[in-house]
Amino acid sequence: MIAISSLVGYLSLGDRRKSPGNYIVFFVVLLAVWYLLSAFVNNIEGRDFTLATDFAKITLMCWVTASLVITRARIHALIWVLIIAIGGVSLRTGVMTAIVGGGGAIIGPTHLGHTNEYARFVIYTWPFMLFLARHSAHYYVRLGNGVLAAAAVLTLIGTNSRGAFVAFAAMCFILWLYGKSKILPIVLIGTFLSVAYFVLPPQRLESFTSRTATIENAEEDNSFLARTESWAFGWSYALENPFFGGGAGVFERLHKFAAHSNYFEVLGESGFVGLGIYAIIAVLAFMTVFRIRRLSRGITELIWAHDLAFYIMISLVGYFVGGLTKNHGFNEYYYMLLGILMGLETAVKNYLVEQAQSVGLEQSAFGSSLTARAK
Repeated sequence: MIAISSLVGYLSLGDRRKSPGNYIVFFVVLLAVWYLLSAFVNNIEGRDFTLATDFAKITLMCWVTASLVITRARIHALIWVLIIAIGGVSLRTGVMTAIVGGGGAIIGPTHLGHTNEYARFVIYTWPFMLFLARHSAHYYVRLGNGVLAAAAVLTLIGTNSRGAFVAFAAMCFILWLYGKSKILPIVLIGTFLSVAYFVLPPQRLESFTSRTATIENAEEDNSFLARTESWAFGWSYALENPFFGGGAGVFERLHKFAAHSNYFEVLGESGFVGLGIYAIIAVLAFMTVFRIRRLSRGITELIWAHDLAFYIMISLVGYFVGGLTKNHGFNEYYYMLLGILMGLETAVKNYLVEQAQSVGLEQSAFGSSLTARAK
């Protein structure tokens, strides 16, 4: 019902909507078509087939998002929805982590996937909290988003998710790499780790260190071995079915275990062609980020867009690094990020066109006045 009402509203907007001119939307639609074809070729039925049709709906809403969130106000509104939906939950779990001193295991809501998946959704949203903490109009709103960002880190600690920790570390590295201050973040991280060491209960530290140690000794980690077996299945199945793969749900249907990787999920379910399209979308996404930052650099009215493109890039880094061990290849969050990114590019280009037109009109009027004065 929400999707139908959104589409009705979309049709009623007229010229207040604009389809994206970015190649991303073409390849996202192409991926959806290929995913559906792989389902038909492999005679997928029942619940697995609905995975393919659901992804087609996701791509439709990705296009609608990119066509609608083309102003600063609309983009901010959608980001607020994200933070209310996910940041509100992470605030509760972050406070719970602080209250129990990190001694308990945090479990997220069912619709966000309990622990590992929940931790990833929280860190994907974390950069948007930083964005609103910097670009909200009111002091207390900025402060509130800063608190939400801190609570998100506590939630990450509470979930004890190794994959999310690795993804978050990559996000923090990009934040440090592009940030102006190089010393302050290191001091803050060092302080945080020191406080955590003395505050966290011994059993919590032991649990965390034992889990992180398995990253270095992967051959002794049963869960990691199960993942590698799943990746091997996806690779071998794709070699046997290189064009269309095994269709939606092939891992659970034949291997009886999840793909546990964005890349092997896309490869096993849609073949090398699907994986190629997926890779092209990723490259285009980062190219769009850098293009937006180039177009908006040095323009006071577009500082918000320049920064938002950067924070979206941080979310993308978290998504792709986290996707090494979790299958979110066809998850709607990523494609919503792409929709926001394409809408942001449209907003920047619209502003630049308006400015160019206004300058042209001013120059035209100035030229006419000079001509009249000369006469």
